[in-house]
Amino acid sequence: MKRTIDDNILAKYFDHTATAAELEETNNWLEEDPENEVLLKQYHQIWTASNAEVKNFEPNVKAAWQQIEPKLQVHKKQPNYLRIAAVAVGVLLISTYLILTNNRPTEYLSFKSEADTQIKTLADGSTITLNSFSLLEYPEEFESDERRIKLIGEAFFDITKNPDKPFIIEANGTEIKVLGTSFNVTARDENVKVSVNSGRVEFKKTEKKKVILEKGDEAIYESKKDTITATAIFDRNVFAYKTKVFEFKNTKIEEVVSTLNKGYKSNIKLEGSNWENYALTTKFENENLFEALGIIAETLDLKVENKDKSYILVKNTVSE
Repeated sequence: MKRTIDDNILAKYFDHTATAAELEETNNWLEEDPENEVLLKQYHQIWTASNAEVKNFEPNVKAAWQQIEPKLQVHKKQPNYLRIAAVAVGVLLISTYLILTNNRPTEYLSFKSEADTQIKTLADGSTITLNSFSLLEYPEEFESDERRIKLIGEAFFDITKNPDKPFIIEANGTEIKVLGTSFNVTARDENVKVSVNSGRVEFKKTEKKKVILEKGDEAIYESKKDTITATAIFDRNVFAYKTKVFEFKNTKIEEVVSTLNKGYKSNIKLEGSNWENYALTTKFENENLFEALGIIAETLDLKVENKDKSYILVKNTVSE
């Protein structure tokens, strides 16, 4: 039968506190079986990593320890230093892993739009509609205690609600923080505008310079003034490129054309001059561009001509 050795003797052997008799017993044990030398190295790695000398403690036996313990037939009535060391190493490794995981830099993926709008669904189910010529940077998975992304350009956000993991957008040095809502962010230059369609949003530059916005509110951060100003939404069509809902109330035709061009990514033009007396009151809900132009033409007595990939609005009668 293979002779065993007390793990407490091995602990003293590693700690250079073994007596002469214990050193002799350890050396004899090593000489008896080459496998014992392998076991000694394994224990020494555990002992070195933990550097622990905890006494009078009986931890749960780890799976790795269970594979080695039968070979040594360790006595269980005495304080078990190496078993304690094995558990300490496990705790140390887990703690180190968590620290490294939480502090490692987040890797971001890129998603961009060019002439047309693009829609991106994130890992949490949130959907983002990028307006033309915009860039979104986002992680493949939201592994930390927040959902953080970056935006250059303009986008409409429909955020999945998660009170335990706020959604944060970085845009030109500002932050927009939400729990679950829909809103628009415009960050095409050094200024940033946030317009809220539903829910509540925190918009800030610093902790002392922030505002809370609710449905129907918007705020603008002006870089040169370093100020954030909140107001009611001025342009009711700010969400139109996403929703395809356009609303006009006695709106001058020049502004109507500009809004539709942005929303449909089209090229509508007015022929000639003297359009100041033409204004439109109507609402488009999911009409395509051709249908919208037909309504405008009928309402204002105009013709629509298609030339070189452009739509031209032409007066039927000469203005006085």
